Amino acid sequence: MKGSTIIPFVTDIDYNIGKWLNGMLHSTNGRFTPILKFITSLGNVGIAFIITALIMLLFLRTRKVGMLLLVSMLLGIILTNLILKNVIARPRPYLNQLSDFYIWWNEAGALLETGYSFPSGHTTAAMAFGFTLFLCFKKSISWLFLLIPLIMGFTRIYFMVHYASDIIGALLVGAVCSLLSFVIFKYTKNWKVVNKLLELPSILKLFSR
Repeated sequence: MKGSTIIPFVTDIDYNIGKWLNGMLHSTNGRFTPILKFITSLGNVGIAFIITALIMLLFLRTRKVGMLLLVSMLLGIILTNLILKNVIARPRPYLNQLSDFYIWWNEAGALLETGYSFPSGHTTAAMAFGFTLFLCFKKSISWLFLLIPLIMGFTRIYFMVHYASDIIGALLVGAVCSLLSFVIFKYTKNWKVVNKLLELPSILKLFSR
């Protein structure tokens, strides 16, 4: 039984990708599950991304990039966790115990998550982080930063805590928030406002939703 009924076309994509990943899990005997679980945990509370950005703030050469990272991630989490998730209110794939997603979720390790499904908060943060770095560094290597959100999104579908369409939505939201951070830095004159938004406790509270 398919789990999502928002848009039929999206439902087919969600179901087929979920089925394919479940098949991959079985064909590999779950040998990649531990490393994928570690990777997905890096997005919990966004702590890995926040720490990286804060370290960059310590050095003059990377300070602007660090600020851009924090602003883009903050925008992403506000838009995702405070607005879109609550407006769309899409249940997690595994909550329907009569669906194949519930079976696949159990087989992948039954990773529990709170809150709504669309879009993925982990992937939004990862995309805001990776896309900002992609825009900031030399293009010969910058494409590697785009692997960050793609891998994060992959893990979220692998553990059946998100539909594939949740990940696609999150990638779009993260990219938009990254671009908005550049606009804010270009036109914002009141840096006290920006600094206030970047207070660590506030960011952690938003990520934990």
